[in-house]
Amino acid sequence: MPYEAISLPGRPVALQFGAGNIGRGFIGAVLSHAGFHVVFADVVQKIVDELNEKGQYEVHILNGETKIETIKPVSAIISTDMSAVEDIARHPLSIITTAVGPNILPRLAKPIAQIIRTRMAEGMGPINIVACENLQNATEKLRQALEKELSDEKERLYMQDNIGFAVCSVDRIVPPFSSDNILTSGVEEFFEWTVDSSSLKKTDPDIEIAGMHATSNLDAYVQRKLFTLNTGHAIAAYLGFLDNKDTILEAISDESIHDTVSRALHESGAALVAKYHPFFSHEEHENYINTILHRFSNRHLKDEVCRVGREPLRKLKRGDRLLGPVEMCRERNLEHNTLLTGVAAALLFHPTGVNEDKEATEVQQRIEQEGIEKVVSDLTGWSQDETDLKQVIQEYHRLKGQPSAML
Repeated sequence: MPYEAISLPGRPVALQFGAGNIGRGFIGAVLSHAGFHVVFADVVQKIVDELNEKGQYEVHILNGETKIETIKPVSAIISTDMSAVEDIARHPLSIITTAVGPNILPRLAKPIAQIIRTRMAEGMGPINIVACENLQNATEKLRQALEKELSDEKERLYMQDNIGFAVCSVDRIVPPFSSDNILTSGVEEFFEWTVDSSSLKKTDPDIEIAGMHATSNLDAYVQRKLFTLNTGHAIAAYLGFLDNKDTILEAISDESIHDTVSRALHESGAALVAKYHPFFSHEEHENYINTILHRFSNRHLKDEVCRVGREPLRKLKRGDRLLGPVEMCRERNLEHNTLLTGVAAALLFHPTGVNEDKEATEVQQRIEQEGIEKVVSDLTGWSQDETDLKQVIQEYHRLKGQPSAML
């Protein structure tokens, strides 16, 4: 259907790309509480229509008590509709956020480039772009895609002067949530949204967003979250899968899995404290680990291990949640055997049927065709005679239930 201009009286505007559970339940909710009229940009027509018809949605806080937040006023556009994108660009827009997934992120370059061109033509001032993705340097990845999309030198100069690309770390568990209303989301009560203060532009309107913490040491927060929450989440999922657990709650409730995840987080934690002390003290990080384990044990979060463990190749990239803390430990000669167990478990993740994952299937095919030693060596960059590589393979065979040739 043709786009009809949205009336947005009386409030500053935030444009959120991605109207999924994270976009609505986390980022959109925080922006709404800060006083923005949140406009969601998505490709799913049904969700866009529903947001425009209702003008609001509910977020259920899953902490054992009945707590429901109503997020309003909200609107929505189709993110590929350039007429709609141009219209939103002309409103009092000061922040653009994303929650679309790392693989989709570069596709946003086209609509955001249109926003930049429109604002430049209209003589409008700065805005900030914050990619709230579960990926290190996500905002930088988006900036690079935008540079390719903007062919005109004047456009690139305008972007350099007027667009803040704010790197951030986001942390909130938003599991699939069952409801008769497609807009309703369920989230845990805990959340963190930390942004690099040096990358923010002063905007008009310039709003202090309660719930978004600006810091001068974002790297510490990014790695703390990635190498604690995401590391623990992934290892719990992969060990849970191997033990036929359906959810993270079931996995972490198993004493053996809980102990393994805890040991892995203390290994990564020792490296984090060593790197960032005194920014993180041992005591502070111990409390953070305990908070993470407590969050995994929330009985109101029904997060499936197949969802948390999906895309194992992405999670096995160097610097990510599995190999990242291993390398940090290796650099400091710190214990990391339990983290290597997590790497081995990821190599055995292979859900089938409705939960089949393309990356997991690819891993299994490569292991079958090339052998486990070569696959581990390719993923890690370690030579096949390295002790850590041999340890991963030994754990791989142990978890698989086969005798290891190296025992």
